[in-house]
Amino acid sequence: FQMSAAQYARLISRKYRGPKLPKINRPRRPRLLAWAGPTAFYPNRFYEQDKWYKARIDKPDLIPQLHIIDPTLYGESLADYLQKDKVVPTNIGFAEKDTKRVPKTSSDPQLEKLSRTKKLRIDISQLGEADQRMIAHFGVFEHLFNDNVYFNRTQNFEVSFADHGVYTGNVLWAEDTKTTPDVTRNMDHPIIVPVKVSIESVGAGGFNTIVVVNLDGNASEQPGEILHWLVANIPDGKNVSEGEEKVKWMQALPFLGTGFHRLSFLLLRHSVKIDVADIGSDLASRVFSTAQFYKKHEDTVTPSALLFSNVAYDMSVKEALHSQSLQSPLYEYEWNERLKRDQKEFPLKPMPFDLYLDQYRDSKEVQADLLRERLEKVGIDDVIPPKFLDDNYVENKKKLDAWNHSKLLERNRPESPVYNNALKY
Repeated sequence: FQMSAAQYARLISRKYRGPKLPKINRPRRPRLLAWAGPTAFYPNRFYEQDKWYKARIDKPDLIPQLHIIDPTLYGESLADYLQKDKVVPTNIGFAEKDTKRVPKTSSDPQLEKLSRTKKLRIDISQLGEADQRMIAHFGVFEHLFNDNVYFNRTQNFEVSFADHGVYTGNVLWAEDTKTTPDVTRNMDHPIIVPVKVSIESVGAGGFNTIVVVNLDGNASEQPGEILHWLVANIPDGKNVSEGEEKVKWMQALPFLGTGFHRLSFLLLRHSVKIDVADIGSDLASRVFSTAQFYKKHEDTVTPSALLFSNVAYDMSVKEALHSQSLQSPLYEYEWNERLKRDQKEFPLKPMPFDLYLDQYRDSKEVQADLLRERLEKVGIDDVIPPKFLDDNYVENKKKLDAWNHSKLLERNRPESPVYNNALKY
């Protein structure tokens, strides 16, 4: 039985007390002050550990995600896999034109210097249109028709919105696509009216059909693309006004937060007229499957040209959706939960406490702080990084804490999200 000194004094008078006091439940004090050792204060290549509290914070390790593989499903060796017959892509278009390309060489040393320093600018309109590697790289063939399918560009087809042309993957704003493309015949004589789209005349008696779809704009559960324009049965060498406009033009609608959308212009060639049903003009009725459309008219139509552009979001998308009595959706990135380890008194890998606390904050909140700081500047489009990372480097180095000063230097870098984010472009 143990009791405190006060309890012992109340129970037993002084003259009856023993020569030695009994043991009391007083906490034992350590003889030496526990600390993390001198290694906690050594600087390393990652953090400047010059504070005592940095030795008590543990840096979390990123644990890789492990996947369980069933060996019965991967019993085939690499040699057996290489011996298999590779699937040859199917050409669903016309045969490629037999055109001889003469390589052009230049001995200009200035061009070589610009190319070596990555400052050489190339006019995208001067590139060879017969090269399909860019279209295959963006997966346009695959998402329009099917896997292992391609076709050669055998008919000249040019599209432009005013001063903004459509090539093979160039970037356009959604506002650039508000006007209806004008389609005229590709003539040898100069044209007074600015040509927005031109179709090559390859023979009398034929017809052309233009299909414009957005490969990434379908937000409904129904599979397919969003149809922006469909003009069928355009007589060869005639204006688009002489064709049958089944779907009126609608500007590209890349929703906020979904990135770039591939707006594709497909040209189909056929010798007889095709029967195309009228399609509604609202957004729900514009869900269209190019693969099913081609499968239905496979015996009649043949693809002859393809162009596409990557379209980005701007405020015109919101206005276009509101004009159709629709709400403008907002898509946000879903951040994965960060891995955090328990805090230890003597960690093996210490880290500054500000970085430790940031891992408990919401990633969206961290990005919002950077955006809020940017909006506090003079203007959204006129924010220029400072000339120096810290104008008062000597004074701030003395007054500010090391972690606070390092965050100030990191925030003022030109590549910081404060000066380079989605609002700037």
